[in-house]
Amino acid sequence: MKTYTNLYQQICTFPALYRAYQLCRKGKHEREYAIEFEQDLEENLLGLRDELVDERWHPDAYSQFFVEDPKRRLINAPPFPNRVVHHVVTDVVLTPIWGPTFIFDTFACIKGRGTHVAVRRLQRFMRRHPEGSGYVLQLDVKSYFASVDHEILLSLIAKRIRDPQMMHLIRLIVESYEDSPGTGIPLGNLTSQAFANIYLHELDMFAKHDLRVKEYLRYMDDITLVHADKAQLWAWRDEIEAFLTGRLHLRLHSVKQTLTPVDSGVKYLGYMVYRDHIRVLARNVRRVHKRLRQMEAGTFEGDARASISSWIGYTMHADCYGLNCQIAERHPFLRVAFGPIEAKS
Repeated sequence: MKTYTNLYQQICTFPALYRAYQLCRKGKHEREYAIEFEQDLEENLLGLRDELVDERWHPDAYSQFFVEDPKRRLINAPPFPNRVVHHVVTDVVLTPIWGPTFIFDTFACIKGRGTHVAVRRLQRFMRRHPEGSGYVLQLDVKSYFASVDHEILLSLIAKRIRDPQMMHLIRLIVESYEDSPGTGIPLGNLTSQAFANIYLHELDMFAKHDLRVKEYLRYMDDITLVHADKAQLWAWRDEIEAFLTGRLHLRLHSVKQTLTPVDSGVKYLGYMVYRDHIRVLARNVRRVHKRLRQMEAGTFEGDARASISSWIGYTMHADCYGLNCQIAERHPFLRVAFGPIEAKS
């Protein structure tokens, strides 16, 4: 296993911090906290650099709020200066070191992958099983982010990073938050995305190299296996559960375990996936009709154009030409305000 030293000085430079600031600012340049930081940009970045060089930097308190995604989630957002530090650590250290080591079939928070690539990959696995055969087993890690053990995470990182200053900084970030003593990483941190993938990379390696599961996918804490024999899938489930419990102090969700025949189609990452086509979920169709009715009535709260663009982006990865034609017929204002929606799907 390749190890890395002399990392800390790479993040303690003005160019590295300025690049991290630019990434933090992207899409948020009109937010008050971004404007405030930018007003004294050079001074703020030099201050961060000096705090890092002198090893005086400490994370500040998080701000908390809830989002519906679609279920209610508590987000812990770090202050803007902390985000700059998180970005530089992730972009200069964590991603370059671990990114190349991740298996091909893990998809969350990795550049060039994501939900749509994962959905197509699952469909490819399903197509390997002729009609009347094949099963898909879906598993979920219970309260994943809240259950990450700090010391286990740090020990995994320390296998590759042999830089005491860098490890001290990473420890500060990891220990800046906990759901219970010694456990938990916050939803809302860029570093948490990297930490979460590093942590379950151990499971990926176990599944691929020890269990030799050929048709295996992971999207963050959602684990999916495809095989012709359902008994084999349940056996793998038991071994995965034992590994998670013994090695990573995690548990599978007892309810969120589903075994589905390939013929029936699989609900996955917001889509219904079949061998020969992909559909959007019915609940999302109902939601878009509700929003469009609100737009017609003038009661929609939000950016209508962004909402329509989001729907188009969602449906363009499924077989939705006919559906979008029906939507355009039911809501004629779309043709006037946004052009023919069906032409974009």
